[in-house]
Amino acid sequence: MKIAIIGAGALGCLYGGYLARKGRHEVWLYDVVAEQVKVIGRKGLSIVSPEEAFVANPRATSNINDIGNVDLVIVCVKSHNTLEAAMAAQIVSKPSTPVLTLQNGLGNAEKLAEVLGAERVLVGAGSMGAVILEPGHIMHRGIRRTHIAAWNGCPVERINKIRDGLEQAGLPVVVQESAASLLWSRVAIHAGINAVTAITRVTNGQLLDIAHARQLAEMAVAEVENVARAAGVRLLYENPVADMHAFAASLKDHRSSMLQDVCHKRKTEVEAINGMVVQEGLRLGVPVCVNQALVLALTTIETLYLTPQT
Repeated sequence: MKIAIIGAGALGCLYGGYLARKGRHEVWLYDVVAEQVKVIGRKGLSIVSPEEAFVANPRATSNINDIGNVDLVIVCVKSHNTLEAAMAAQIVSKPSTPVLTLQNGLGNAEKLAEVLGAERVLVGAGSMGAVILEPGHIMHRGIRRTHIAAWNGCPVERINKIRDGLEQAGLPVVVQESAASLLWSRVAIHAGINAVTAITRVTNGQLLDIAHARQLAEMAVAEVENVARAAGVRLLYENPVADMHAFAASLKDHRSSMLQDVCHKRKTEVEAINGMVVQEGLRLGVPVCVNQALVLALTTIETLYLTPQT
């Protein structure tokens, strides 16, 4: 397949590296950050994990018009850049090209569907804990399954083709029946881990070791479970808090994506994760005080470093 990955951050490069490895697919990485693109074009993309290290050679560009039509688009941008990613995906897409979002939070699929059509959109969730060590050099904590689901009416043959393409590259896939269940299950984990680690500046493992931080994360997850239940969404696991514990323990040395954003003084995805939980909770009359507090705290932190000082 010819694949365009919109967003050459840690996650986009991780998937791009595996998909381009050994020339299995023609992979293009697109990003507006010129430095990352230039390094990948010049030296290739170095991927390091506890199991292996290799260099892949996807093509990389900051000009979306360089790519041409593709068979699959994978969206890996931050949630606040989704509309721009949808416009870029439209440029490189054929009418039948599926678009898979691997983004955090809620609301991304709706934005993509508005521009591209709901029948072309799939949602996905991975858990490989990637981080950029330096431009063109990505570290992750080991291969784990990517879960995917059709957003609304994507033909089965398209889903199977994407599954097969990822698995050929060594990326195991689980196809889920419900996109809502997949997205809300992921948000249940991220609402606790990402927000609390970003505020406290601790790793996933430290989050579990510090009783007060762990309790705060558990309270946030419990609220997500209550909101999902009220919305008629069945989560993929019986005990979301236990699953959050297991996820954090499996990536105990990892700094969450939201913590990485705070440390680099970037806009976080708190609105797409905890903020969307708050929005839906208020609509349904479900208490969401903990997630409200997390949104207010992180928005305050963002304001301090994003607002120009006079």
